[in-house]
This record gives sequence, C-alpha cells and structure tokens, in this order.
Amino acid sequence: MCPSTASPTRARAAGRSRERSLRKRENTRARLVEAAADVVASKGIASTRIDDIVKKAGFTRGAFYSNYSSVEEVLREAIVARAEFLAHQLREAVEAIEGPPSVDTLMEVLDAIRPEGRTMYILTTEYRLYRMRSPEAEEIPVARREQFSSLVAGTVQDALARMGRHPRVSPETLADVLAAFFLDSIASESDHACQGADDSDPRVLLRHVVEAVIIGLSEPIQGEPRPEDAQRVTRALNSWSRRARTDEKER
Repeated sequence: MCPSTASPTRARAAGRSRERSLRKRENTRARLVEAAADVVASKGIASTRIDDIVKKAGFTRGAFYSNYSSVEEVLREAIVARAEFLAHQLREAVEAIEGPPSVDTLMEVLDAIRPEGRTMYILTTEYRLYRMRSPEAEEIPVARREQFSSLVAGTVQDALARMGRHPRVSPETLADVLAAFFLDSIASESDHACQGADDSDPRVLLRHVVEAVIIGLSEPIQGEPRPEDAQRVTRALNSWSRRARTDEKER
C-alpha cells in the first residue's frame, strides 16, 4: 500500500479510537457521578466510601482513581450535574404549561421537580456541612453556580412575562427567594409525618408563600400595582415564620 493511502487511513483509525476512548471515559465519569449522588443522598458524605460508589456504578477502584481523587471531588461534580439537570427540568416543565402560568400550575411544576429538588437539597447540605468542618475544601466553581442561577432566573422571568408581570427586584433575587422557600418546604416535610390540607402542611403553606412572593415582588406590565399585594407577602411570610418557630420548638 502506498504511503499516501496508508497515512490517512491510519489517521482516521486513530481518530475513531480516540473518540471511543473519550466516550468510554465520559460514560465512566457519568456513572460514577450518578452513583456518588445516590450513595451520598442515602448515607451522607461521612458514611460514604469509594467502595460504595464503585459498587453502585459497577466499576473497580481503579476506574474511580483514574477519574477522581476523592469522594469530595466526585460529589462536587455530582452537585453541578444535578443542579444543571434540575434547572433544565424546571425550564422544560414551565415551557410545557399551556397558556399563561398560574400559581396552581407553577405548584404542579414544583411538585414534579420535588424529588430531584430533595436530592439536590441533601447533596448541597452535605457538602456545605463538610466545608464548614473542612474550610480548606474546594468550593463549587463560581461559574457553574452562576450558570445554574442564570438558568433558573431566566425561567422565572419568562414565567412572569407569560403572566403579564415583571419583577420588582432582579430575576436572580426573585429566583433565589422562591428557591429558598421551596427547599425549606422540602426539609420541613420530614417534620410532618402526616400531610393534611391545612396551613401546617409545608406544601399548602408553600403555595401561599409562592403566590405572595410572585405577586408582591412583581408588578403588572400594564396597569398599576395594588398596595394590598405587599400586604399578602407580609401575611404569608408571617405564617411561614410561625410554622418555622413551631417546628423548632417541637424538635
């Protein structure tokens, strides 16, 4: 075979081999990340061992150390991956709403992403506590946190626009407020063995707060804001505060 024919053939073969190697590595890392998220969510970071992760992922310790150096490193990547998935899941759910969103349809969206939100809450809380005990530990990359915040803020702003409203504060601030109450309601569920239909139910109270925050921290694109909207925010936040103090006493 002449060199002019053999060289391009070998180059193409080498290129395909590199692509297969990269896909295999990406698949290995993805499975390790998913396994780490599941194990840490169920056992906590302090009780998670590398053997737990590789067993869950179906790999060996060698495969783990070819990609990561510690449980903490793979957990950071798991948090980033889950955050991005949650943000896209939220956007897709909001975009799937037919017609202008309402508080009820937005609550349906929050219920749909609640399982993923619960996992995200556990993972971030675990890593936050770990960093408090180990200040030298690395933070989640700022750029990745900002990317997640931007995705969520954009979704909230789009939802408000479809409702004929725009935020009085920055979309990022409004998204952060809603996210804080959403995650707090997830944490509060563990304190309520039986969910009823009264205002002690974290989901019922969350609906009141979501409605109050959306109305109180945004205003109509056309028309004048109503003074009573701000009062609804105050009443809802007072109810949330009373519930939080009650929960703290019961603990």
